[in-house]
Amino acid sequence: MQQQEYVKALYGDVVPAPCPFTQEEIAELKETNELLIYLPKGLTPQEMCQRWDIPCNIDFKGERLIRTVMTTEDQWFLASAEERPELLYVSGQQAARIYQDEGLHGMDLRRYLAFAATFRLHFGRLPDQAYWTFLHSGSYDRSGISVAGFDRHGCLNHHGWMRNFKAKFAGSRYVVLAPRIEVVKETADIPRARRGQPGWRSLEASMDS
Repeated sequence: MQQQEYVKALYGDVVPAPCPFTQEEIAELKETNELLIYLPKGLTPQEMCQRWDIPCNIDFKGERLIRTVMTTEDQWFLASAEERPELLYVSGQQAARIYQDEGLHGMDLRRYLAFAATFRLHFGRLPDQAYWTFLHSGSYDRSGISVAGFDRHGCLNHHGWMRNFKAKFAGSRYVVLAPRIEVVKETADIPRARRGQPGWRSLEASMDS
């Protein structure tokens, strides 16, 4: 599916920001089993749930504790296309350290919804059914972390949780942000972060988010 077709399918007549991933990086996504995901600035989680007809257990009118990131920026990012989260029975704290060492980032609620909608568009079903996923780039209240997943009825469930919690049904998902603002001659060869590849090459793609 072409980028314009993908964006139109999820967001309607939105003019997307230029994608900061190179054609070579996009071409290898089948090999790496990853998805290219777009998230326009300004969309709230409530608007995203309404747009994609995703029921959820969040009282958006009363919710004040869920924090999200990069809300004023258009985002293109990569995420695993696996149906289940990884790092099962690994605490949120440990998973965050693993991703940080590899120059990777985590999801927040907005990224997670964009991922879920993209996953459903590609595969015809929702991810993470019967699993919880730590949303490492978001936060809940003062020191908690958001966890999210879908039940067997397709309802999004969200809870604030402890970062040191671990269970066989709780895992994590990484996000790859491009190591460049735009693809130009000087930036095209900067290596992107990759899961399982710690060190300076992946840290080239590290940025605060």
